[in-house]
Amino acid sequence: ARMASAMYQKAGVVEFHDTDEMIKAAIAFSTQEPPNGRRIGMITNTGGPGSQAVDEAVDRGLELAVWSEDGRAKLEESLYAEASLGNPVVVVATANADHFLAAVETLLAEEGTDMVLVFFVTAPFTDTEAIARRIKEAADASDKPLVVVVETYSEFYGLIDKLRQSDLPVYEFAEDGARALAAMARYAELRDREVEAPPELEVDRKAAEKIVSGHEGGDAYITQADAFAILSAYGIPAPKVCAVSGPDDLDAAAAEIGYPCVLKIDSTDVIHKSDEGGVVLGIDSAEALEAAFADMTTRFSDAEFVLQEQKPAGREIIIGATESPGLGHLVMFGLGGVFVEVMRDVSFALAPLSRPEARTLMRSIKGFPILEGVRGEPGADLEAVEELLLRVSRMVTDHPSITELDLNPILAWPDGACAVDVRLKVR
Repeated sequence: ARMASAMYQKAGVVEFHDTDEMIKAAIAFSTQEPPNGRRIGMITNTGGPGSQAVDEAVDRGLELAVWSEDGRAKLEESLYAEASLGNPVVVVATANADHFLAAVETLLAEEGTDMVLVFFVTAPFTDTEAIARRIKEAADASDKPLVVVVETYSEFYGLIDKLRQSDLPVYEFAEDGARALAAMARYAELRDREVEAPPELEVDRKAAEKIVSGHEGGDAYITQADAFAILSAYGIPAPKVCAVSGPDDLDAAAAEIGYPCVLKIDSTDVIHKSDEGGVVLGIDSAEALEAAFADMTTRFSDAEFVLQEQKPAGREIIIGATESPGLGHLVMFGLGGVFVEVMRDVSFALAPLSRPEARTLMRSIKGFPILEGVRGEPGADLEAVEELLLRVSRMVTDHPSITELDLNPILAWPDGACAVDVRLKVR
C-alpha cells in the first residue's frame, strides 16, 4: 500500500481506496472545477450531520474556513436569530429558500472559502424545491465548487433528480460530500505542484561504489565503519568515526575523535545495539574509555568496535530507504523515538527526489509542526533536513544493490543535522 501511494504521488494521481468513493468523487469532478485551496465552508439545517461532515473534512486534510467580519455580518443580518454563524453555519430546520440563498452566496463570496458543502434535511414544513433552486442559483454565480447533501426519503427522491439534472453533485450522506471535495482539493494540489528534476549534488560516487561492490553478494548489513564511509562520500553529515579492534587502538582513536565520545559494537549480528548493551555514551576520559571497552569486550567477544564523536541532543529524525522491485527505492521520513516506534508517524516517497518532493515528504507527517518548533522551543534546520533527504535519495538511486538503509536517529538542531547511527544492507 505504501509503495502504491508513493507511486501515485510521484505520478500525480489521486488515490482512492474503494470504487464507491472514486465514483462519487468523479461525479463532482464532472460538474465543476476543483478548488484553489483546502478551506471549506459548510451550511446545514441540522446539527448532527454537520458535525459528521466537519470530522470527515478535517480527517481528509481540509481546513475549516473562517468568515470575515463583513461575511459574519451578512449572515447575522439575513438568517434567523437562532442560527449559528460559525462553521458550519446552522440555518435551523425552519430555514426557507431565502435563508439558504443568503448563506450560500455569502460563503461562496468569502475570500477565505475555497469550496462549500450544503446539507439539508427535507423538512415537510419548508418548500424544499425552492431551496434547491436557490442553491443552484447561488452556485451558478460562482466558480467555486459546491456539493449538496440531501437527507430525505422516497417522497422527495424527485428533488434529488432535479438537482442532479441541474449539474449539481448530490449525495445522501454528509461524509460523501466532504470526501468528494477533499478529492478535488487533492487533485488541484497534484495538478499545480512544483515539478523539478532531482538536483545535481556534489558526491564521490566512485568511493562509495568501491565500498558497496566489496559487499555485493553477501546479502547482509555492512560494518558501521564502511556504512559511515559511504555516507561521507555522499556528503551526509555524520560524527567522526574510528574503528577499534583492541585496547591498543584506544589512545589513537580517542586522539582522533576527542571527548566526549561514544563506544559502539560494530557487528552485523547485533541489530539493536543500545538494547543489547552495545553502546556506551558520554565517555569523557581515557580512564572511562578503557573501563567501557573492557566491560564491552567481556559481553561481546571476537567483535569489532567503533569510537564515535558524541553530538549534542537534538530533534530525533529517521530517514530510511528500502528496495521496491520494479520502482527503485522507497524513501522513508519521520520523527524518531516514540513517534516511529509507537505511533508509526512516517511517510514514503519514490526516489529520486526533487526538492519539492523532499519538502512535501517532510510536511506529510503529522508531527511536522514539532520540526518547525512548538511552545517556544526552536525548530529544526529544515533546509539541512531537506538536503539530507536529497542526498540519501541520490545515494540509493546511484547504488541499486543497497537494499535497506536506516539512519536512526538523525539529530537535527536549529543550525544543522547529523546522522549518528546507520544500518545499511547490500544485496
